[in-house]
Amino acid sequence: MIPEIDTAPKLGKLLAPVKSLLGGTVAFMAGNSLLGVLLPLHMEAADYPVALTGMIMAAYYFGLALGGFKAKHVILRIGHIRAFSAFAALTAATCLAYAFFFTPLAWMILRVVNGFCIAGMTTLIESWLNDRSSNETRGRVLGFYMLTFYLAIALGQTLINVAPVSGGDHLMIASVLIGLSLMPIALTGLGEPNLGELRVLGVKKLFEASRVGVVGAGVAGMLVGSFYAMGVVFARQIGLSVTEAALFMSVVVLGGLGSQMPVGILADKFDRRIVMSCLLIAVGASWGLLSGSIANGVPLAGLLVMALAFGGAISSVYPLCVAQTFDRLDRKYYVAASGRLLMVYSIGATIGPLLASALIAVYGPSSFFLFESAVAIAYAIFVLFSVRAGPELPADGREKFVPLPDISPVAMGLDPRTEPELSTPNSQANDTVG
Repeated sequence: MIPEIDTAPKLGKLLAPVKSLLGGTVAFMAGNSLLGVLLPLHMEAADYPVALTGMIMAAYYFGLALGGFKAKHVILRIGHIRAFSAFAALTAATCLAYAFFFTPLAWMILRVVNGFCIAGMTTLIESWLNDRSSNETRGRVLGFYMLTFYLAIALGQTLINVAPVSGGDHLMIASVLIGLSLMPIALTGLGEPNLGELRVLGVKKLFEASRVGVVGAGVAGMLVGSFYAMGVVFARQIGLSVTEAALFMSVVVLGGLGSQMPVGILADKFDRRIVMSCLLIAVGASWGLLSGSIANGVPLAGLLVMALAFGGAISSVYPLCVAQTFDRLDRKYYVAASGRLLMVYSIGATIGPLLASALIAVYGPSSFFLFESAVAIAYAIFVLFSVRAGPELPADGREKFVPLPDISPVAMGLDPRTEPELSTPNSQANDTVG
């Protein structure tokens, strides 16, 4: 008889140093994702043009990109706990400000501020998680963080059902949740992690190393950014209720979470470019068919099945692109490369909602899936052409696929493939590429 092995102590020991960080993540990500569903519904009730809604929602990703560049300077200047407190307080205040300044320009500014602060908060959480993880546990900590991240987003989207959309209750709930994220962070006994300078990798050199990875990061941003910004608008325009629209959004998020493991197994066994192309062509074709059938009405069950596949596809593109890029770089440049890829991703996430909203405004809601389908298939064809340009690296020469949250600024620090060493400013000059 084989004795039972109790893994609970190991799990408890693993999570004990970071449980306050995960608790803070649940609170502010749930509040932030509630905003992402609520604001388009308020703009719909106010009869805002769809294109204007897209511009306002895209401003969040511009703020997220700006925060990825500049939030670190704030953290280095005032320290982790005070910086998190400032970002959380400002984000909670912006939640309430949406009710007081209900004009397109004001909301656009608030969305930029919102994105900047969320970038800063996730940077802080992830740098702490990285600091509290050993080389042996970083992969598992990243897995728990990713699970927390996705489930918090899905939870926040379902909170839209707790009160009428027409009132201000949701804004207060979002503000309270983001404010509560301060508690576990402010009471933490964790020390200040090191946020020193990292090696720099030029975009030109990165593109030369992996065109598929760089282009794919932008495509992933377009797909994910346009969905999170315009998914509720699409759902409402095809006749879904608020509750059904929230369910649609949550199923896409859960599809992204559930797809990571099977896609990773395939990506480690076969040519990653082929896996990515087949995935995007198959799902892209089905999106195109779905867009054509929307005018005749789509049963909710059928739409949710498509949403599950849709979420799995768009959430797999970015980690596949990261893996594809890492295969072609020296390990010492992995973290630097991830920063550049996230920059390209953020640019795509800003452009995606602008294009998607413009198409919906002109051609109706069916063009939303048609847009996503066209982007996915066009990129899949680009990847297939790259297959002809050269063979894939042998499996034993490739890095292992690692699931990543695709809307997180700096989770790469937790990636077990990267080297967690930081260089000094003097060594940075010597390590710069491009």
